[in-house]
Amino acid sequence: MGLLTSKLGIHALSIEDPAQPLQPYSVLFESLGLGQSDAGVLINEKQALAISTVFSCVKVISEDIASMPHEVYQSIENGRIAARFHRLYPILHDAPNDHSTAATFWQTLYAWALLWGNGFALIERDKATRAKSLRIMPGDKTRMMVVDGKVWCVTTATPNGTPEAIDPFDVLHLPGMSLDGLNGISPIQTCKNAFGLSKAAEKFGAQLFGNGARTSGILTHPNTLGTEAYENLKKSIKERLSGQNALSPLILEEGMTWNQISINPDDAQFLQTRKFQRSEICAIFRVPLHKVQDLERSTNNNIEQQALEYHQSTLVPWCVRLEQEIRRKLFAGTPFFSEFDMRGLLRGDFKSRQEGNAIQRANGIIDTNEWRASEGMNPISDEDGGSTRIVQVNMVDLKQIATGNPSTSDTNDPDAEPDPMEAQEEGHNSILKRDRIVSVYRRLFRDAVGRIAHRQVRDGKTICAVMVPMISSMAEAMYSMELPGKPQLSESQKAMISAHCQAIDASNWNKSSVAGLAEEQAQHAYEVLSWILFGRKN
Repeated sequence: MGLLTSKLGIHALSIEDPAQPLQPYSVLFESLGLGQSDAGVLINEKQALAISTVFSCVKVISEDIASMPHEVYQSIENGRIAARFHRLYPILHDAPNDHSTAATFWQTLYAWALLWGNGFALIERDKATRAKSLRIMPGDKTRMMVVDGKVWCVTTATPNGTPEAIDPFDVLHLPGMSLDGLNGISPIQTCKNAFGLSKAAEKFGAQLFGNGARTSGILTHPNTLGTEAYENLKKSIKERLSGQNALSPLILEEGMTWNQISINPDDAQFLQTRKFQRSEICAIFRVPLHKVQDLERSTNNNIEQQALEYHQSTLVPWCVRLEQEIRRKLFAGTPFFSEFDMRGLLRGDFKSRQEGNAIQRANGIIDTNEWRASEGMNPISDEDGGSTRIVQVNMVDLKQIATGNPSTSDTNDPDAEPDPMEAQEEGHNSILKRDRIVSVYRRLFRDAVGRIAHRQVRDGKTICAVMVPMISSMAEAMYSMELPGKPQLSESQKAMISAHCQAIDASNWNKSSVAGLAEEQAQHAYEVLSWILFGRKN
């Protein structure tokens, strides 16, 4: 029994299908010296990682995902709420085990998946079968297999290399593209010619510059050389024409002549091949070229769009795979789930962010504290309006407009006789305006009255801190409906609003009658503001 078997109670694997390998094919090919590409170079996952473009693509995707916070949520009737109290939150968000942080862990898991096509993490459970930590399992020694009609996760990452089978419920499996629904296929082995050509071109360039950017030539001797003389001459010429001595003059004896064979790298399409292979490898990993520092075709106008496509087409599919696997094996049968928070990667420039937040704030989608949180700032108190939501009152339901009865009289004629029907319509419209304003602010008054009613101290200072910002906003809304240009409140008007709030008597407010008190205060505030702003009663 191996280490995993003895510690986790895993059943030893009985191999019934000798044709089914216990390790990925790339490991088998490597051990047999196979896996050579048509470019003439041996290519496997580890060798492919030495290609700069492959290293950049794997690093970009794995680091971008690992840098996103892994949040835990609870599903509720009308949406979801953050569940940082959940016991799995520190495992997924902070440290999956005692020797690695979350960022390091997730980057490693995705690196295995991107190169070998599969990433595996062992779920270590306590006696109550609850997950207590996660540990990386090497993707080159682990794979999913069907044994006795049941799916197992088989690994040879044991002290003695003996294959062992683990229940798939105890393994987080992150597969790439798959053809059997069990194991992802390795992009390196599947597209080995693309990676092999890139490796061959890289090797050619290194040898070319190692020889002083000159290819080999032909050495002609008038006579026949013996074996020992041939070997000595070959060694001497190699030392004189390579490395640091590549450009040194060559001294020939005994009538020997040197005929240079020059191959123009442009003729061999060396640079074009290198560029094309970079694009082809990026296409395999679905990484935009500017992410690997190829800015030849990038501009300030299209990089933002490329970044958005990279997020939607590359990061989202990889994140969804792992999120679904975690929900299935760590949160099964509960209303909890986890997600990578991608908002940090989608943050635009400062101006764009503020314009977007301003639109949400003006339409009641977010409050001040939610805006501040998006910018990494601390919240402000409710008394200062931190949790107050506002809306634009000039955005109304079309049905309300349809029920109105606008005047059709000629208001430009100073000698026109007053029309009794017009006065009646004007009164009707005033009622509509009042109802519209009160309707918009009814919920805000309910929140404000509720906060005051739940306080033990209800003095004038406390009431003003809650009511003045809201009633001032109500005054500006009434102004915008009556007068063009949205004039600002004068200092005297602000003082009268403050005096009105100071005079509010909340000593007898009851927590059980908040709705009625809020309606009363909203109606009264509208009447007071009509006198303060327009000198009339509405």
